[in-house]
Amino acid sequence: MSDFMRCQRLDSGWVAKGMNLIPDRVWGLLLRKSKFYLVPELKREIDIQLRSLFWAETIFHFLYGENDFRRFNPPKTSKLFVTYHFPPDKYRQYFTKPPNLGRVNAIIVVGSNQIDYFAKWVSKERIVFIPHGIDTEYYKPADNEVRNDKVLFVGSHLRDFDVLKGVIERIEKLSVNLSFTIVTLKENWKVFRDLKNMELLTDVTEHELLRLYQNHALCFLPLIDGTANNTLLEAAASGLPIITTDVGGVRDYLDDRTAILLRSKKIEEVASIVVDVVNDEGKRRELSVNAREKILSYDWKIVAETMKKAYEVY
Repeated sequence: MSDFMRCQRLDSGWVAKGMNLIPDRVWGLLLRKSKFYLVPELKREIDIQLRSLFWAETIFHFLYGENDFRRFNPPKTSKLFVTYHFPPDKYRQYFTKPPNLGRVNAIIVVGSNQIDYFAKWVSKERIVFIPHGIDTEYYKPADNEVRNDKVLFVGSHLRDFDVLKGVIERIEKLSVNLSFTIVTLKENWKVFRDLKNMELLTDVTEHELLRLYQNHALCFLPLIDGTANNTLLEAAASGLPIITTDVGGVRDYLDDRTAILLRSKKIEEVASIVVDVVNDEGKRRELSVNAREKILSYDWKIVAETMKKAYEVY
């Protein structure tokens, strides 16, 4: 988002460089055990805290509250916004309570399923749903669109690998000539051991990923939970028809006109849907056009304007 509005990215500055003289193990003593907020994040937050003393009437926005925000307290003349991305169940795994919310002017959530969770600690008037954005000028259908008959899966976070594997196995048993491209962390490749008709990829570039969105027949993305999902946004913007799970905040971004939203995790049923959609060019075209049209309203330029209004109101 910072690329689409006038703002300054606050990377580590001169204060952090001075803190590097102190060994990380010493800084580590100030941390509670955390998977996300580590010594580099602590030092960056202290750095911003000290530098903020020289900036009056400034708007501070932590775009990834789970990773970067714990202790920061801006001057009274400044405003503070924090965006959170995790679904509620994941917060419960890592936080007894999200830290330091009292000073925040507004909490920005990217999924409506987050609102009730944060409402336990702050009033709903200070919780604002602003959708995650997507660069629709970059992620778009190819000019001369030619799609193969392959199914694409992308990602690792909160993906339902059990359903994915089960569907691939089921399609193999049916002897359907359908292959899958799986883009995920290499540590997940073991899930697909002994499966056929698939290609495993990792560490693809942004351009390579765009080409995959543009030349596959279908995006199949079974999920465990979620809020905003970059893969769904990118696929929809690229005109790739989508089958995904009706879970979490998915319906904040897609609906029954723009995607096949699964209510069932029964392998035979889901596999049948995947095969039917791949074989139905008319349905895929309908989903592609509708999804692209809907996702244009989530272009970063539009989302940035919504965010600017929030800065003014809160």
